[in-house]
Amino acid sequence: MNPDLDDARRRYEHALAPEDRERHPFYAELCDRLGDDELGLTLLGEVRATQRNPMLILAALHWHALRGHEILGPLYERVRRGEPADVKVDVATVLTVLHNNPALVRGELWRSTQTNEPGRSAVLQALVSELAQDRRAINVIEVGSSAGINLHFERFRVRAFDDHDALTLVCRDLGGVIERTLPSIARRIGIDPNPLDLANRDDRLWLKACLWPEDRRRHERFDAVVAAWPTWEPVEVLCGSVRERFDEALTLTKDSFTIVINTWVLFYLSEEERAWFLTRAHDAARAGRCAAISVESPLVEIAGIDATKRPEQRGASRIVVAREFDAPELWGWCHPHGRWLEKVRS
Repeated sequence: MNPDLDDARRRYEHALAPEDRERHPFYAELCDRLGDDELGLTLLGEVRATQRNPMLILAALHWHALRGHEILGPLYERVRRGEPADVKVDVATVLTVLHNNPALVRGELWRSTQTNEPGRSAVLQALVSELAQDRRAINVIEVGSSAGINLHFERFRVRAFDDHDALTLVCRDLGGVIERTLPSIARRIGIDPNPLDLANRDDRLWLKACLWPEDRRRHERFDAVVAAWPTWEPVEVLCGSVRERFDEALTLTKDSFTIVINTWVLFYLSEEERAWFLTRAHDAARAGRCAAISVESPLVEIAGIDATKRPEQRGASRIVVAREFDAPELWGWCHPHGRWLEKVRS
C-alpha cells in the first residue's frame, strides 16, 4: 500500500470545525501534530477508503485510554475533567506513546467511527415535526444506525440553553423552527453493517471512545442514555449494507408514513453505494412511499442540490430533505453535533 500522505494531511487539517477547535484545544493540537507527523499520516493512509477519517485515529487512542493504558489513561482522564494542563506537553506525550507502540492504533484500524451522536436528535426533531405535519404516528428508518440512539430522537428535550439535565440537547435555532410537535413512532428500523449494542460493554466503550474527551457534556449524556436505554422501546436492526437491506426496510414500513434518515454516514459509503441509496430514497419519496432527511458533509454530492451554496459557518453539515411526492431540496444547515440549526429562507 502507498498511502496518499497529502490527502491524509488535508483530512487532519479539516477534521474539526473552527468553532470546535476553539472549544477542544487538546484535540485541535493533536490533529495538528498528527497532520505533521509521518506516522500519523501513514496510519490514516492505511485506513480503508470508506473510513479514512482522522476521528478513527483519535478514537483508537481514546479507546486505549479508556481501557486503562498506563500513560494514556491518566492523561485522558485529566483532559475529560478539564484540569489545567499544558496542551502541547500532553499531545507530545500522546505522540511519544504512539511512536513507541504504533500497534496501539494500527490494531484498531478495522473499526468504524460510529459516534451515534445524540445531539443530532435536536435537528431531527425539527425536521421530522415539519415533514410529518399532522400525522399522529410514523415509522422511521435510519441508515447507518450504529447503536440506534438517534432512532429515539423524540426522547430528548431541546433547549436553547443548558438546564444541566444530561438528556437535554442544547441547540441554537437560527431559523425560527424551534416550536415542534412530534408524532409517536410506530416502528424504528436501523440498517448497519456492524450494529453496536449498548448492552455490550465493548460496544459501549467504543462508542465512548468515539466521543471527544474534552466534551464532558457529551460523555454525561451518553452515560444517561445507557442508563435509560433499557426502558426505551426496542429498535429493529437489519444487519447489512444499505444496498442489501434498504428495500426490505421500505417493505416492512409500507403500510404507514415513513421517514428515512441518515446523518454523517454517506461519507463512509462507496460512491456507487451512495448514489444507489440516494436515488432509491429520493425515488421512493417522489412516489409518495416516504420522506427522506439527509444531514451530511457538503462534500457529499446529491443530485439536484446546488453544491456551490455554502453556509456562513465553516464546517457545517448540509440538510437536504425530500418530501413525499417531491424532489430533494436544500433545507438548511447545522452544526455536525447539532449545536445550532439554521433553515434556509425561501
